[in-house]
Amino acid sequence: MEARKQILSLIRMGNAKASVKDQTKRPLFKQRKREELLIRWQDLEKQSAINVKELVKAFKRECELLSGKVYVARTNREARQFLSLIIKQAGIKRIIKWNSHLLRRLEIDRVLDSLGIQNMLLGKKDSPNQQDRKDYIGPEATAELGISGVDYGLADTGTLVLRTSRTQDRATSLLPPVHVALMESNRILPVSEDLILKLMLELEGKAELDSCLTLITGPSITADIELNLVSGIHGPRELHVIILESD
Repeated sequence: MEARKQILSLIRMGNAKASVKDQTKRPLFKQRKREELLIRWQDLEKQSAINVKELVKAFKRECELLSGKVYVARTNREARQFLSLIIKQAGIKRIIKWNSHLLRRLEIDRVLDSLGIQNMLLGKKDSPNQQDRKDYIGPEATAELGISGVDYGLADTGTLVLRTSRTQDRATSLLPPVHVALMESNRILPVSEDLILKLMLELEGKAELDSCLTLITGPSITADIELNLVSGIHGPRELHVIILESD
């Protein structure tokens, strides 16, 4: 009986140590490895800054090969003019949009107000995770256009990388039939591997992961059983990217 108590006691002690050990966050990389990744990223940023015009051209070429439309704006005013033109040509009346720093800086609301556009999520300040999702699905489903920012662009494939957060609803880029994405030119990375490098570095310093990371390469195009291409079945049928030249 005494031996049994000793064994159970050792098991409890072992489980307790394991629990504490599991709760301790371990670094993803050894210090030397992290320093190597940081150096690689810093070199990449320098090279990207030097070659930013070439990266914009490469992104534009790849995106337009996939039926996306790309506009390069030299000023905030020019970016707003491009957005206004897209809205007018498509006959848009209802939109949903992100509340990101870039959209606020560009004063997108000025364009929407001047055109009499209705923001279907105006006044909804709670995250979709904090209230009944049905309250969001209804307004979003009636929106004709979604306006989002872009976290990163990939020049080699013309891909947009969008994070989901409290102010960056995923449905904005997926649900409306027309998607307009606004991106600064310094957010364009040369190749897809550079995105992985950046995410690896960011992951170690974060308390939690993003709830979703969306990669968008062109508008939605689906082939049916007879291999006929159909647009807009699983996402927006139109993709417009407005690239704002960085200072």
